[in-house]
Amino acid sequence: MDFASMTFPLTIDVSGTQYWIGDEGPYKLGMAATEFLADEDSANGSLREELENCLRVFNGVFHSFVDSFTGTQEQMNRFMQNSVLCTVGYGYHAVPGSIYLVERYTFTSLRDFLLVELGKGILYGNSPRQCRLCGRWYFHEKGDRTIYCDRVAPGETERTCREVGARAVFEKKIQDEEAWKIYKRAYKKYYARLMKGTMTQEEFKAWADEAAAERDKALRQLQREKISEVLMAEIFRELREKLNRQ
Repeated sequence: MDFASMTFPLTIDVSGTQYWIGDEGPYKLGMAATEFLADEDSANGSLREELENCLRVFNGVFHSFVDSFTGTQEQMNRFMQNSVLCTVGYGYHAVPGSIYLVERYTFTSLRDFLLVELGKGILYGNSPRQCRLCGRWYFHEKGDRTIYCDRVAPGETERTCREVGARAVFEKKIQDEEAWKIYKRAYKKYYARLMKGTMTQEEFKAWADEAAAERDKALRQLQREKISEVLMAEIFRELREKLNRQ
């Protein structure tokens, strides 16, 4: 949206999760606040901070009702003081082939419009979300489980944050699964010895405690953000040796 060209008073027609600004739209509730937050060059820093505070109060949960929050009392007080000025009525909005009964809001400032648009978006489960990779805001719609945006990822020329992030999650899962596979194979081998009577219960328990500790140590090492294939192979080799040295 071109916020600089908006003229106030501004009237929007809201129906369900969508709204129109004059004849433009429909937009999804929460999209305007998202675009405003995503514009890192915006000169209106105080409004940006106010919108971000609304999101911090909900602690990323974004439901119409929460019975607790983990923010500060100051954040909650500021949120509760976010009063706006607008008029609300009913009207009809005509689109090709349909006529909608709408709530008609008229705002006197950009601040009031964005606060209401964000609040109503949260009520319906839509809201801005920060990308886990690049940290920029993107639109999150109810039911969407993604945690990465569709912008080109930092350091990339074509691949998006969603593509890079999904690959990283997949590779991390494979790494963790390999460590668990090594542990499970060793566990089965030593459990078989226990069942055959070639290992006592005390010996097996001592091995199992040590094996679990070595497994968790390997998993922590694999959680490093940047880990080379050589180091990864060394972690797996050491884990195999330590779990199978008896």
